[in-house]
Amino acid sequence: MAIDLLSDIRPGQYHWTICVRISRVWEFRGRSDDEEVKHQDLVIIDQKGTSMYVEIPPDSIPFLKTQLQEGKVPGYRVVQNPYMIRLNKRTIITTVQPEPAMFPKVTYSLTPFSELEQHKNMKDQFLDVIGQIIAISDVAEFRTAAGTMQKRRTITLRDVNSMEVNLSLAGARATEFDGDKVYELGQETAVVAIFVGTLMKGLRGQPSYLTGTSACRWYINDFQIPAIQEYYNMLPSEVDAMEKIELQDNKTIQQAVEQKTVLQLKHMDPFEHMNTRFQCTVTITKLSPNQRWYYPACKICNSRSYYNNSTYKCSKDTCPCTEAEDRYKLSFMSADETYELEFIVFDQKAQQLIGKPIQRLKSMYDKYETPAEISDLIGQRYTFVVKISAKKSINSDEPSFEVIYVKEQLGRQANIPVFRKTSSLTTNSSSQAVQTSLPSLIPMEPKK
Repeated sequence: MAIDLLSDIRPGQYHWTICVRISRVWEFRGRSDDEEVKHQDLVIIDQKGTSMYVEIPPDSIPFLKTQLQEGKVPGYRVVQNPYMIRLNKRTIITTVQPEPAMFPKVTYSLTPFSELEQHKNMKDQFLDVIGQIIAISDVAEFRTAAGTMQKRRTITLRDVNSMEVNLSLAGARATEFDGDKVYELGQETAVVAIFVGTLMKGLRGQPSYLTGTSACRWYINDFQIPAIQEYYNMLPSEVDAMEKIELQDNKTIQQAVEQKTVLQLKHMDPFEHMNTRFQCTVTITKLSPNQRWYYPACKICNSRSYYNNSTYKCSKDTCPCTEAEDRYKLSFMSADETYELEFIVFDQKAQQLIGKPIQRLKSMYDKYETPAEISDLIGQRYTFVVKISAKKSINSDEPSFEVIYVKEQLGRQANIPVFRKTSSLTTNSSSQAVQTSLPSLIPMEPKK
Protein backbone atom coordinates (compact mmCIF):
# COMPACT_ATOMS: atom_id res chain seq x y z
CA MET A 1 0.00 0.00 0.00
CA ALA A 2 1.40 3.38 -0.99
CA ILE A 3 1.53 5.78 1.96
CA ASP A 4 0.87 9.49 1.38
CA LEU A 5 2.76 12.07 3.45
CA LEU A 6 0.73 14.78 5.15
CA SER A 7 2.82 17.40 3.37
CA ASP A 8 1.65 16.00 0.01
CA ILE A 9 -2.09 16.08 0.72
CA ARG A 10 -3.92 18.61 -1.45
CA PRO A 11 -7.62 19.53 -1.88
CA GLY A 12 -9.63 18.09 -4.72
CA GLN A 13 -8.76 14.43 -4.22
CA TYR A 14 -10.96 12.16 -2.11
CA HIS A 15 -8.78 9.11 -1.53
CA TRP A 16 -5.68 9.29 0.63
CA THR A 17 -3.83 6.66 2.66
CA ILE A 18 -1.71 8.01 5.50
CA CYS A 19 0.25 6.46 8.37
CA VAL A 20 0.26 8.72 11.41
CA ARG A 21 0.47 8.74 15.17
CA ILE A 22 -2.42 10.30 17.12
CA SER A 23 -0.74 12.91 19.30
CA ARG A 24 -3.87 14.32 20.93
CA VAL A 25 -7.59 13.53 21.05
CA TRP A 26 -10.36 15.65 22.57
CA GLU A 27 -14.08 16.25 22.33
CA PHE A 28 -15.29 19.71 21.41
CA ARG A 29 -18.52 20.53 23.27
CA GLY A 30 -18.66 24.30 22.84
CA ARG A 31 -18.62 26.66 25.81
CA SER A 32 -19.38 24.07 28.48
CA ASP A 33 -18.39 20.48 29.26
CA ASP A 34 -22.08 19.77 29.84
CA GLU A 35 -23.10 20.42 26.22
CA GLU A 36 -23.41 17.67 23.61
CA VAL A 37 -20.31 16.74 21.60
CA LYS A 38 -20.21 18.89 18.46
CA HIS A 39 -17.23 17.07 16.95
CA GLN A 40 -14.21 15.02 18.01
CA ASP A 41 -10.80 16.49 17.25
CA LEU A 42 -7.33 15.03 16.79
CA VAL A 43 -3.80 16.16 16.11
CA ILE A 44 -1.86 13.66 14.02
CA ILE A 45 1.84 13.36 13.09
CA ASP A 46 3.42 11.40 10.27
CA GLN A 47 6.91 9.87 10.22
CA LYS A 48 8.43 13.07 8.80
CA GLY A 49 7.14 15.07 11.77
CA THR A 50 4.43 16.91 9.79
CA SER A 51 1.31 17.48 11.88
CA MET A 52 -2.31 18.15 10.93
CA TYR A 53 -5.65 18.83 12.58
CA VAL A 54 -8.43 16.25 12.13
CA GLU A 55 -12.15 16.59 12.81
CA ILE A 56 -14.73 13.82 13.18
CA PRO A 57 -18.39 14.91 12.73
CA PRO A 58 -20.90 13.78 15.39
CA ASP A 59 -22.56 11.15 13.19
CA SER A 60 -19.20 9.42 12.58
CA ILE A 61 -17.96 9.39 16.18
CA PRO A 62 -19.74 6.10 17.17
CA PHE A 63 -18.08 4.31 14.24
CA LEU A 64 -14.52 5.57 14.86
CA LYS A 65 -14.12 6.58 18.50
CA THR A 66 -13.16 3.16 19.89
CA GLN A 67 -10.32 2.86 17.36
CA LEU A 68 -8.76 6.24 18.12
CA GLN A 69 -6.45 6.42 21.11
CA GLU A 70 -3.63 8.82 21.87
CA GLY A 71 -0.25 7.35 21.02
CA LYS A 72 -1.57 4.68 18.62
CA VAL A 73 -0.47 4.47 14.97
CA PRO A 74 -3.43 3.75 12.65
CA GLY A 75 -3.79 4.24 8.90
CA TYR A 76 -6.63 6.32 7.44
CA ARG A 77 -8.55 6.65 4.21
CA VAL A 78 -9.82 10.22 4.51
CA VAL A 79 -11.60 13.19 2.93
CA GLN A 80 -9.36 16.26 2.87
CA ASN A 81 -9.92 20.01 2.60
CA PRO A 82 -7.45 22.91 2.61
CA TYR A 83 -7.59 23.38 6.39
CA MET A 84 -7.89 19.95 7.93
CA ILE A 85 -8.71 16.30 7.43
CA ARG A 86 -12.28 15.23 8.08
CA LEU A 87 -13.01 11.59 8.76
CA ASN A 88 -16.36 9.96 8.00
CA LYS A 89 -18.21 6.67 8.44
CA ARG A 90 -16.35 5.14 5.50
CA THR A 91 -12.88 5.90 6.85
CA ILE A 92 -10.94 2.65 7.20
CA ILE A 93 -8.72 2.39 10.28
CA THR A 94 -6.11 -0.32 10.85
CA THR A 95 -3.55 -0.34 13.67
CA VAL A 96 0.03 -0.68 12.45
CA GLN A 97 1.80 -3.71 13.96
CA PRO A 98 4.59 -3.72 14.86
CA GLU A 99 4.72 -0.03 15.67
CA PRO A 100 7.18 1.83 13.42
CA ALA A 101 10.49 2.74 15.06
CA MET A 102 11.52 6.41 15.56
CA PHE A 103 7.97 7.65 15.00
CA PRO A 104 7.40 11.17 16.50
CA LYS A 105 5.19 11.20 19.62
CA VAL A 106 4.33 14.86 20.10
CA THR A 107 4.09 18.00 18.05
CA TYR A 108 4.26 21.59 19.25
CA SER A 109 5.17 25.09 18.16
CA LEU A 110 6.39 27.01 21.19
CA THR A 111 5.45 30.64 21.68
CA PRO A 112 7.84 32.71 23.85
CA PHE A 113 6.26 34.34 26.91
CA SER A 114 7.29 37.73 25.54
CA GLU A 115 4.97 37.23 22.55
CA LEU A 116 1.91 35.92 24.41
CA GLU A 117 0.34 39.33 24.98
CA GLN A 118 -0.15 39.94 21.25
CA HIS A 119 -2.40 36.84 21.17
CA LYS A 120 -4.65 38.03 24.02
CA ASN A 121 -8.34 37.23 23.44
CA MET A 122 -7.56 35.90 19.95
CA LYS A 123 -9.10 32.59 18.87
CA ASP A 124 -7.40 32.08 15.54
CA GLN A 125 -4.83 29.60 16.86
CA PHE A 126 -3.86 27.59 19.93
CA LEU A 127 -0.65 28.45 21.75
CA ASP A 128 2.01 26.01 22.96
CA VAL A 129 4.35 27.08 25.77
CA ILE A 130 7.20 25.68 27.83
CA GLY A 131 8.17 26.75 31.32
CA GLN A 132 9.06 25.70 34.84
CA ILE A 133 6.06 25.09 37.11
CA ILE A 134 6.80 27.21 40.20
CA ALA A 135 3.33 27.18 41.84
CA ILE A 136 0.12 25.17 41.66
CA SER A 137 -3.33 25.26 43.23
CA ASP A 138 -5.85 22.64 44.22
CA VAL A 139 -9.11 22.38 42.25
CA ALA A 140 -11.78 24.95 43.14
CA GLU A 141 -15.28 25.58 41.79
CA PHE A 142 -16.21 28.85 40.09
CA ARG A 143 -19.33 30.20 38.45
CA THR A 144 -18.87 30.84 34.72
CA ALA A 145 -20.20 33.81 32.76
CA ALA A 146 -23.12 31.63 31.64
CA GLY A 147 -24.04 30.95 35.28
CA THR A 148 -22.88 27.32 35.41
CA MET A 149 -20.41 25.90 37.93
CA GLN A 150 -16.98 24.86 36.63
CA LYS A 151 -13.87 23.37 38.24
CA ARG A 152 -10.60 25.22 37.78
CA ARG A 153 -6.94 24.87 38.72
CA THR A 154 -4.25 27.54 38.43
CA ILE A 155 -0.60 26.87 37.54
CA THR A 156 2.19 29.47 37.48
CA LEU A 157 4.88 29.05 34.81
CA ARG A 158 8.26 30.80 34.60
CA ASP A 159 10.45 30.97 31.48
CA VAL A 160 14.25 31.13 31.28
CA ASN A 161 14.08 34.94 31.29
CA SER A 162 12.17 34.90 34.62
CA MET A 163 8.90 36.02 32.98
CA GLU A 164 5.86 34.47 34.66
CA VAL A 165 2.35 33.68 33.45
CA ASN A 166 -0.60 31.93 35.08
CA LEU A 167 -2.32 29.04 33.33
CA SER A 168 -5.91 28.18 34.23
CA LEU A 169 -7.10 24.63 33.57
CA ALA A 170 -10.89 24.33 33.38
CA GLY A 171 -13.46 21.55 33.59
CA ALA A 172 -12.19 17.99 33.13
CA ARG A 173 -8.64 19.21 32.46
CA ALA A 174 -8.48 20.69 35.98
CA THR A 175 -9.14 17.30 37.58
CA GLU A 176 -7.11 15.26 35.05
CA PHE A 177 -3.97 17.22 35.94
CA ASP A 178 -2.39 15.32 38.85
CA GLY A 179 -1.66 18.35 41.02
CA ASP A 180 -0.66 16.37 44.12
CA LYS A 181 1.93 14.33 42.22
CA VAL A 182 3.36 17.40 40.46
CA TYR A 183 3.54 19.37 43.71
CA GLU A 184 5.32 16.49 45.46
CA LEU A 185 7.82 16.25 42.60
CA GLY A 186 8.34 20.00 42.77
CA GLN A 187 9.57 19.75 46.37
CA GLU A 188 12.57 17.71 45.20
CA THR A 189 13.48 18.95 41.74
CA ALA A 190 12.60 21.44 39.02
CA VAL A 191 9.43 20.60 37.08
CA VAL A 192 9.52 21.58 33.39
CA ALA A 193 6.38 21.27 31.33
CA ILE A 194 5.09 21.89 27.83
CA PHE A 195 1.42 22.85 27.62
CA VAL A 196 -0.17 22.63 24.17
CA GLY A 197 -3.61 23.82 23.04
CA THR A 198 -3.91 26.94 25.22
CA LEU A 199 -5.33 30.43 24.61
CA MET A 200 -4.30 33.81 26.02
CA LYS A 201 -7.05 35.75 27.77
CA GLY A 202 -7.33 38.90 29.82
CA LEU A 203 -9.56 41.73 30.98
CA ARG A 204 -8.64 45.38 30.83
CA GLY A 205 -6.79 46.41 33.96
CA GLN A 206 -6.05 42.81 35.01
CA PRO A 207 -3.06 40.52 34.28
CA SER A 208 -3.42 38.31 31.21
CA TYR A 209 -3.38 34.53 31.64
CA LEU A 210 -3.34 31.32 29.63
CA THR A 211 -6.35 29.04 29.68
CA GLY A 212 -6.54 25.37 28.82
CA THR A 213 -9.82 23.55 28.20
CA SER A 214 -10.65 20.46 26.16
CA ALA A 215 -7.82 20.85 23.59
CA CYS A 216 -5.07 21.30 26.19
CA ARG A 217 -2.44 18.62 26.93
CA TRP A 218 0.79 18.67 28.92
CA TYR A 219 4.14 16.89 28.98
CA ILE A 220 5.95 17.07 32.34
CA ASN A 221 9.68 16.29 32.82
CA ASP A 222 9.52 14.06 29.74
CA PHE A 223 13.22 14.11 28.86
CA GLN A 224 12.62 12.22 25.62
CA ILE A 225 11.25 15.53 24.32
CA PRO A 226 14.33 17.58 23.32
CA ALA A 227 12.83 20.96 24.29
CA ILE A 228 12.19 19.78 27.87
CA GLN A 229 15.69 18.31 28.20
CA GLU A 230 17.29 21.51 26.86
CA TYR A 231 15.20 23.71 29.16
CA TYR A 232 16.00 21.56 32.21
CA ASN A 233 19.73 21.74 31.45
CA MET A 234 19.58 25.56 31.53
CA LEU A 235 18.21 25.66 35.07
CA PRO A 236 20.54 26.06 38.08
CA SER A 237 21.40 22.93 40.05
CA GLU A 238 19.37 24.16 43.02
CA VAL A 239 15.88 25.61 42.58
CA ASP A 240 13.24 26.75 45.05
CA ALA A 241 10.54 24.26 46.04
CA MET A 242 7.22 24.58 44.25
CA GLU A 243 4.70 26.80 46.04
CA LYS A 244 0.99 26.26 46.72
CA ILE A 245 -1.58 28.73 45.35
CA GLU A 246 -4.65 29.24 47.50
CA LEU A 247 -7.75 29.70 45.33
CA GLN A 248 -10.97 31.08 46.73
CA ASP A 249 -13.93 28.86 45.89
CA ASN A 250 -17.19 30.19 44.52
CA LYS A 251 -18.79 30.50 47.97
CA THR A 252 -15.95 32.70 49.22
CA ILE A 253 -16.02 34.82 46.06
CA GLN A 254 -19.77 35.35 46.37
CA GLN A 255 -19.31 36.53 49.93
CA ALA A 256 -16.78 39.08 48.64
CA VAL A 257 -19.22 40.49 46.01
CA GLU A 258 -20.79 43.51 47.65
CA GLN A 259 -24.55 44.04 47.46
CA LYS A 260 -25.47 47.46 46.06
CA THR A 261 -28.63 49.40 45.37
CA VAL A 262 -29.03 50.87 41.90
CA LEU A 263 -28.55 54.37 43.30
CA GLN A 264 -25.25 53.27 44.83
CA LEU A 265 -24.21 51.80 41.47
CA LYS A 266 -24.95 55.17 39.83
CA HIS A 267 -22.14 56.79 41.81
CA MET A 268 -19.47 54.18 41.03
CA ASP A 269 -16.36 55.68 39.39
CA PRO A 270 -15.71 53.81 36.10
CA PHE A 271 -11.94 54.25 36.52
CA GLU A 272 -11.74 53.20 40.15
CA HIS A 273 -14.21 50.30 39.86
CA MET A 274 -13.52 49.19 36.28
CA ASN A 275 -13.31 45.47 37.05
CA THR A 276 -15.08 45.33 40.42
CA ARG A 277 -18.10 43.05 40.62
CA PHE A 278 -21.27 44.01 42.43
CA GLN A 279 -24.52 42.23 43.18
CA CYS A 280 -27.92 43.89 42.80
CA THR A 281 -31.55 42.83 42.67
CA VAL A 282 -33.60 44.69 40.06
CA THR A 283 -36.76 44.61 37.98
CA ILE A 284 -36.51 45.17 34.23
CA THR A 285 -38.60 48.28 33.56
CA LYS A 286 -38.21 48.83 29.81
CA LEU A 287 -35.97 48.15 26.83
CA SER A 288 -33.34 50.75 25.97
CA PRO A 289 -34.48 52.88 23.00
CA ASN A 290 -32.82 52.59 19.56
CA GLN A 291 -30.89 49.45 20.47
CA ARG A 292 -30.78 46.32 18.31
CA TRP A 293 -30.94 42.97 20.07
CA TYR A 294 -27.93 41.48 18.29
CA TYR A 295 -24.81 42.61 16.48
CA PRO A 296 -22.20 41.13 14.08
CA ALA A 297 -19.35 39.93 16.30
CA CYS A 298 -15.80 39.14 15.23
CA LYS A 299 -15.27 35.36 15.27
CA ILE A 300 -11.87 35.77 16.92
CA CYS A 301 -12.29 38.42 19.63
CA ASN A 302 -16.10 39.06 19.78
CA SER A 303 -15.63 42.79 19.07
CA ARG A 304 -18.14 44.47 16.76
CA SER A 305 -17.46 43.85 13.06
CA TYR A 306 -18.43 46.10 10.18
CA TYR A 307 -19.37 45.00 6.69
CA ASN A 308 -17.18 46.73 4.11
CA ASN A 309 -16.33 45.86 0.49
CA SER A 310 -17.99 42.43 0.56
CA THR A 311 -16.22 41.36 3.74
CA TYR A 312 -16.27 41.99 7.47
CA LYS A 313 -13.65 44.04 9.29
CA CYS A 314 -13.14 43.83 13.04
CA SER A 315 -13.38 47.14 14.91
CA LYS A 316 -10.20 46.20 16.78
CA ASP A 317 -7.32 47.39 14.60
CA THR A 318 -4.96 44.63 15.73
CA CYS A 319 -7.41 41.84 14.83
CA PRO A 320 -7.03 40.41 11.29
CA CYS A 321 -10.35 38.52 11.27
CA THR A 322 -12.68 39.01 8.29
CA GLU A 323 -15.51 36.76 9.51
CA ALA A 324 -18.40 37.57 11.82
CA GLU A 325 -21.30 35.83 13.53
CA ASP A 326 -24.38 37.38 15.10
CA ARG A 327 -24.29 37.63 18.90
CA TYR A 328 -26.94 38.64 21.43
CA LYS A 329 -26.70 42.10 22.96
CA LEU A 330 -29.69 43.11 25.09
CA SER A 331 -29.86 46.63 26.54
CA PHE A 332 -32.61 47.39 29.04
CA MET A 333 -33.41 49.68 31.94
CA SER A 334 -33.70 48.08 35.37
CA ALA A 335 -34.60 49.51 38.76
CA ASP A 336 -35.07 48.82 42.42
CA GLU A 337 -36.77 51.15 44.88
CA THR A 338 -33.83 53.63 44.73
CA TYR A 339 -33.01 54.34 41.05
CA GLU A 340 -33.03 53.14 37.44
CA LEU A 341 -30.00 52.40 35.23
CA GLU A 342 -29.13 50.64 31.98
CA PHE A 343 -27.94 47.02 32.07
CA ILE A 344 -26.41 45.14 29.12
CA VAL A 345 -26.44 41.35 28.64
CA PHE A 346 -24.41 39.47 26.01
CA ASP A 347 -24.47 36.10 24.35
CA GLN A 348 -25.06 33.05 26.60
CA LYS A 349 -26.36 35.15 29.49
CA ALA A 350 -28.92 36.75 27.18
CA GLN A 351 -29.93 33.31 25.93
CA GLN A 352 -30.39 32.26 29.56
CA LEU A 353 -32.89 35.10 30.03
CA ILE A 354 -34.71 34.61 26.73
CA GLY A 355 -34.67 30.82 26.69
CA LYS A 356 -33.99 30.54 22.95
CA PRO A 357 -30.78 30.58 20.85
CA ILE A 358 -30.22 33.57 18.60
CA GLN A 359 -30.62 31.48 15.42
CA ARG A 360 -34.18 30.63 16.49
CA LEU A 361 -35.20 34.27 16.98
CA LYS A 362 -33.50 35.37 13.76
CA SER A 363 -35.60 32.87 11.83
CA MET A 364 -38.77 34.33 13.39
CA TYR A 365 -38.12 38.08 13.43
CA ASP A 366 -36.59 40.80 11.29
CA LYS A 367 -33.47 42.47 12.73
CA TYR A 368 -35.40 45.73 13.21
CA GLU A 369 -38.21 44.01 15.11
CA THR A 370 -38.18 43.48 18.85
CA PRO A 371 -39.02 39.82 19.49
CA ALA A 372 -41.89 39.15 21.87
CA GLU A 373 -39.55 36.90 23.88
CA ILE A 374 -37.42 39.98 24.63
CA SER A 375 -40.37 42.28 25.35
CA ASP A 376 -41.62 39.68 27.84
CA LEU A 377 -38.58 40.37 30.02
CA ILE A 378 -40.18 43.63 31.15
CA GLY A 379 -41.48 43.12 34.67
CA GLN A 380 -39.15 40.20 35.43
CA ARG A 381 -37.03 40.51 38.57
CA TYR A 382 -33.47 39.15 38.83
CA THR A 383 -30.43 39.13 41.06
CA PHE A 384 -27.47 40.02 38.84
CA VAL A 385 -23.73 40.11 39.39
CA VAL A 386 -22.52 43.06 37.34
CA LYS A 387 -19.52 45.20 36.49
CA ILE A 388 -19.45 48.74 35.14
CA SER A 389 -19.28 49.12 31.35
CA ALA A 390 -16.32 51.52 31.45
CA LYS A 391 -16.23 52.43 27.74
CA LYS A 392 -19.88 53.44 27.75
CA SER A 393 -19.86 55.08 31.20
CA ILE A 394 -16.73 57.23 31.29
CA ASN A 395 -18.34 60.26 29.62
CA SER A 396 -21.87 59.68 30.88
CA ASP A 397 -23.68 60.85 34.00
CA GLU A 398 -25.77 57.67 33.86
CA PRO A 399 -23.42 54.65 33.88
CA SER A 400 -24.26 51.34 32.25
CA PHE A 401 -23.54 47.95 33.79
CA GLU A 402 -22.73 44.63 32.09
CA VAL A 403 -24.33 41.52 33.58
CA ILE A 404 -21.57 38.99 34.40
CA TYR A 405 -23.99 36.24 35.38
CA VAL A 406 -27.58 35.74 36.43
CA LYS A 407 -27.53 34.58 40.04
CA GLU A 408 -31.27 34.21 40.63
CA GLN A 409 -34.54 34.63 38.75
CA LEU A 410 -37.30 35.95 41.00
CA GLY A 411 -40.20 35.91 38.56
CA ARG A 412 -42.62 38.46 37.13
CA GLN A 413 -43.56 41.35 39.40
CA ALA A 414 -47.08 42.74 39.72
CA ASN A 415 -45.70 46.26 40.25
CA ILE A 416 -42.94 47.85 38.16
CA PRO A 417 -40.92 50.81 39.49
CA VAL A 418 -41.51 53.96 37.41
CA PHE A 419 -38.98 56.77 37.86
CA ARG A 420 -39.42 60.51 37.40
CA LYS A 421 -35.89 61.88 37.32
CA THR A 422 -35.39 65.56 38.19
CA SER A 423 -32.04 67.32 37.87
CA SER A 424 -32.93 70.00 40.46
CA LEU A 425 -33.11 67.53 43.34
CA THR A 426 -30.16 66.61 45.53
CA THR A 427 -28.03 63.51 44.96
CA ASN A 428 -29.80 61.36 47.55
CA SER A 429 -33.22 62.26 46.22
CA SER A 430 -32.51 62.84 42.54
CA SER A 431 -35.26 60.49 41.49
CA GLN A 432 -38.57 59.31 42.72
CA ALA A 433 -39.89 55.79 42.30
CA VAL A 434 -43.56 55.04 42.11
CA GLN A 435 -44.76 51.45 42.30
CA THR A 436 -47.53 51.13 39.77
CA SER A 437 -49.56 48.39 38.19
CA LEU A 438 -49.66 48.41 34.41
CA PRO A 439 -53.20 49.04 33.10
CA SER A 440 -54.82 46.62 30.72
CA LEU A 441 -54.40 47.43 27.04
CA ILE A 442 -57.47 48.96 25.38
CA PRO A 443 -57.84 48.48 21.60
CA MET A 444 -58.26 51.70 19.61
CA GLU A 445 -61.20 51.87 17.23
CA PRO A 446 -60.84 53.74 13.90
CA LYS A 447 -62.85 56.92 13.41
CA LYS A 448 -65.94 56.56 11.20
